[in-house]
Amino acid sequence: MDVRAFGSVYGQTSALPYASGLLIGVSGNMTQRNFPASRGIFIERKSGSSKGSLTVILTDAQNTPIPIDNLEGDLILPFSVTAIVSGSVNNCIVLY
Repeated sequence: MDVRAFGSVYGQTSALPYASGLLIGVSGNMTQRNFPASRGIFIERKSGSSKGSLTVILTDAQNTPIPIDNLEGDLILPFSVTAIVSGSVNNCIVLY
């Protein structure tokens, strides 16, 4: 299946450009937020802290929350996520 994005047509590959996003606020005691499988997440580090953390559930590991620790600065993690459970970053943008 071809995908139209940014005025071009791309073949269905893992290298497709990120075309949209869903903003999710994150805090250390956040309840689980579920959503359709993403192509990646953009993470903003929590202001005032040197490193952040995030706990996610991957598309192919539905019953296993996975902590991602020692996040430094703003970054994009290119993997398929179906839920964000908790974290200590300002917010995440779930990319599709």
